[in-house]
Amino acid sequence: MSIEFKSEIKTLQVLTSDGDLVTYEIEYRSDPLTSRISVICPYLKEKWVEFYSVQDKDWLNKIIEESKENCLFCKPLIDEIAAKFPEQQIEEDILKFDDIYVFPNLYPRADFEAVVTSPDVHYLDFSTINTDLLYRFLSASIECIKKAYQKNNKLIYPVIGCNYLPPAGASLMHFHLQVSIQEVPFHYVKTLTDSSVQYEIRNHANFWPDLMNANKDREIKQKNNIYWHVPFAPTGFCEIRAIINKPNMLMFTTEDIRDIAEGLSNILRYYNDHGFAAFNCVIYSGRLNAENNDFYSGIRMVARPNPRPNYTSIDSWYMPFLLGQTVVLEKPEDLSKEIRNYF
Repeated sequence: MSIEFKSEIKTLQVLTSDGDLVTYEIEYRSDPLTSRISVICPYLKEKWVEFYSVQDKDWLNKIIEESKENCLFCKPLIDEIAAKFPEQQIEEDILKFDDIYVFPNLYPRADFEAVVTSPDVHYLDFSTINTDLLYRFLSASIECIKKAYQKNNKLIYPVIGCNYLPPAGASLMHFHLQVSIQEVPFHYVKTLTDSSVQYEIRNHANFWPDLMNANKDREIKQKNNIYWHVPFAPTGFCEIRAIINKPNMLMFTTEDIRDIAEGLSNILRYYNDHGFAAFNCVIYSGRLNAENNDFYSGIRMVARPNPRPNYTSIDSWYMPFLLGQTVVLEKPEDLSKEIRNYF
């Protein structure tokens, strides 16, 4: 076992305006694969809690109602203005799976991008984003990836992402997923794959099984091929990750997709009970043409500050956004204990 969980606890002191000495404790943690640094600052939780878990429900309800008017993803507009796939990308101009529509992003930022949504839903609170709904959305996303890859076998790096509500980067309140596929790996995926190779060279072992075996303090649950856990060095608030024992999305079975949907629904129930309203999530894959099983696909999910009239982006200031050093509020071991009850 070669996994190392490196951390360092430091004590900081500040004098208040009254001359009182205040003492704080912070912990620097290093990601066991990439060495990325996270700073655990539990004393910030009281200061930041209003940004994450206090909702201005009257204002939010007003914004939701206003957003339904002329919503691009609701009927009738979705049938009038949805972009269409060129024949060289996918045979059908728009993919439809019962109420689920899959169509190209009109302003793509990757070699291939598609939107996955349903005109039958608009705003959903976290208690209604359930397993069945997520299973249908994810199944449609996987089918889109398969069809795009069949047309162009250079599209080998897919991700499925979700930005929910404006603090998470969503331009529409309407619930939707996004499919992005590139011929080159996304930066995070490249970091994981390169670091995994270096780990195997150094230790003659696969990092992902090693991590699962060494990570008991932060383990949430393993169900079939999906291992849910809290990372030792988080990159976001209330971050949950999963290791999927499949190298790429073409190998996901219907059982895998349902287990992923169930796990994401469990996390959203936890978020809902703790007052969160916005989140980001990404499901990433190894190369679709991978010939070995050395790399494991995975999931990252984080809570984002809640929507509010005077929004403060407290999780994307210069330290995390430009320096790549994340500040989080809770110890991962405490978060994993809390969220286990939801699985």
